[in-house]
Amino acid sequence: MAAKQDSSHIVYSAPIVSKAMRVLKMIISASANPGISEIASKLSLAKSTTHGILAALEESGWVLRDPISRKYTCGHAVKDLASNAVVRMPLVELARPHLEKLGQELDEDIFLGIWAGQQLLILDQIESSKELKIRARPGTRISMFAGAAGKVFLAHHDVDEVSRIVRSRPLPRFTKHSIVEPDVYLAELEKVRSNGIAHDVEEYLPNVWAVAVPIFYGKKARRRMVAGFWIVSLDTELSSESIARAERLSRLTGETLSKVISNHSEPQ
Repeated sequence: MAAKQDSSHIVYSAPIVSKAMRVLKMIISASANPGISEIASKLSLAKSTTHGILAALEESGWVLRDPISRKYTCGHAVKDLASNAVVRMPLVELARPHLEKLGQELDEDIFLGIWAGQQLLILDQIESSKELKIRARPGTRISMFAGAAGKVFLAHHDVDEVSRIVRSRPLPRFTKHSIVEPDVYLAELEKVRSNGIAHDVEEYLPNVWAVAVPIFYGKKARRRMVAGFWIVSLDTELSSESIARAERLSRLTGETLSKVISNHSEPQ
């Protein structure tokens, strides 16, 4: 922190904080989500400095990076601070009607999320009509090891990095059913990669069954996972027919969403 002194008093300034506030103000006021190059250019900042500021703001929830366009919008921390701030993320708008349809067919709670740092960030929720339900408002961050949701994201993340993460720390024991052995957990991720769907029965929350599906952007070599959605049910004694139906409809919805999002305008 630098100090500026004049004849009457000392004024302290923190240059990096000032730059971060300029970046945040630009993102909030922009008519369209800006990318890192646009932000750096308009604010006359080095691209490396801009990247560092955006990484810090994203980690603390002040901004979000759209996983499709890789551009930035204000995060839920801004919404909490100023109720008139609007999070602009095409992913949510594109996914919601399809997830609503799935929710109507299954009548279970559905969550849409993205990878954010080393956590999962919930962007949207479709609530069931049931009296007992699980709620998590948009902006909620959960563990990257959170049951089926964590598995589907980790299974499609860099394999070597995931192996390092899993083996570098004790795996969390959320319930007595949580997988805490690294080799067993990594083998489970391999199954998810192969099957394209993740499951858990009371591994993250007691009395909760869940299934998670990836959402991809791009085609062939450029294909990458940009988001995922997961269905949670408080009924852990679902019939095999009900589970098979939920899995089938989830796969179809995931495939449809991947096509819809991949046909969305290319990132600039």
